[in-house]
Amino acid sequence: MQLSHIIWSFFGILLAYNVKLYMDSKVQYDMKIEGNAITINLQGKSIGNNGLEVACKQFQDYVNATRLEANFNLNGLTNIQTLLLTISRFKKLKELNLHIGNNPIENSTASNIQALLIQLQNLESLSLGMDNLFTHQGRSQILKSISEMKKVHTLQISLINTDLGGNKIDMLLPLIEMRQLKSLELILMGCNITASSTKSLQTLLYKLPKLENLVLNLYGNRIMVDGIDDLSAGLYHQRQVKSLEIELYFNNITSNGTETLMGVTGQMTNLTKLHIGLEFNYIEDKGAQYIAKALGNLQHLDDLSINVASKNFGFLGYNAILQAIEKLPTLNSLQLIIGVNKCGPRGADLLKQVLFKQDKLKTLVLDYTENYIGDAGASFVGEGLMSQKKLEYLKLNLNFNSISDRGAVDVVKSIHSIKHQPKYIDLRLSQNKISDIASKEILRYISDITKVVDYIELELLGTALTNSTRDDLIQNYKNLKNLNFIVDTIPPSYWDEQ
Repeated sequence: MQLSHIIWSFFGILLAYNVKLYMDSKVQYDMKIEGNAITINLQGKSIGNNGLEVACKQFQDYVNATRLEANFNLNGLTNIQTLLLTISRFKKLKELNLHIGNNPIENSTASNIQALLIQLQNLESLSLGMDNLFTHQGRSQILKSISEMKKVHTLQISLINTDLGGNKIDMLLPLIEMRQLKSLELILMGCNITASSTKSLQTLLYKLPKLENLVLNLYGNRIMVDGIDDLSAGLYHQRQVKSLEIELYFNNITSNGTETLMGVTGQMTNLTKLHIGLEFNYIEDKGAQYIAKALGNLQHLDDLSINVASKNFGFLGYNAILQAIEKLPTLNSLQLIIGVNKCGPRGADLLKQVLFKQDKLKTLVLDYTENYIGDAGASFVGEGLMSQKKLEYLKLNLNFNSISDRGAVDVVKSIHSIKHQPKYIDLRLSQNKISDIASKEILRYISDITKVVDYIELELLGTALTNSTRDDLIQNYKNLKNLNFIVDTIPPSYWDEQ
């Protein structure tokens, strides 16, 4: 009996040791230390408190680090005291990106974070992720400490899924005291911000120093027309910005609200970067025309992203935006997310003309999901791609577009024919009627492209592939370097009914 107990005890110790070894290797795998910069990304790894201690041991001795980027979101952490103590030893830190959101961390930890920030007097850049953490009082204390950091000129605060309704958003107002601030990013997604809360945002933007870079992510709130009026009034006092990113997905904004917002944006004539997200609002054709009018004033743009995926505006609005982009000076980066508005082959032809004009893009992202461009439209898009002379990054989403074999093959052949082949390609042709024969031809072209790119991803979900062809393609191309091939099949009866 005693021997059995010893054996089981030994077995338990051995198991625990092997678990520890596994955790150690897992944590090590996600860490990179280069010079005075430390990067560790363990988001969603469920490492727990013990895994966090292992991670800290691996970088605790690099006390001369000037840059630390650590992402511990979604890890089941309840106690991060070891992490905070480790960071407090890095007295030379100038840049800290610390994300600890969506963990069941005790509310009392807010005061420990506040104490850490007070110690880091050399910080010049701070990104702090507190998604769904702490009480309102705890978050307010942290933000007050941040506002007293005299050297920080670049600040990002993430408060995703944090209730900022009513006057709770006032906890951001101490940031007004940061007179040295040049760049501000506020990630306030799903924060219950309504029109009654936006007056505080207006005040913040009005009283902040003149910024160079401003990011406002208000995804999934309910600011509506009155809220956009307040926001626009605040933005008016930041007309000097050179870079503006504003995300307003699903905020019940109408064409009137779009007019107000774009009226101010059109006065930001210093802008070199503009990212505007108005998807799933009620902007209609008029709203799209206001966007186009604003673009006409922005002659220094180098980086443009427009997201107006919505069913409530049609070809007139689409046409206005595309013509405005065509008239802009040469862009380096263009992201155009105009899905579900059914612009059809005529819209794809217009896109081709834009790409002929904007032919020196380095980054091109096109999301034309559910626009029913058909084979003719796919061929137009392909022709536009072939005009590109400097492309390095290409992401093309043509899912749900009534494309059959001819159009799908034309797109891939066109990408294959781009003289300056992009190093990164993401191509999505899902939910189109692409047959076995065309799929094989597409993969032959893709196979050739992999020889000259760093990475290519091809998605063919919900096509007209048979099971046997799908299996053959997976078998033939599963070991192809640089290719991520995503494929499935659906019953033939689906396409017979279309």
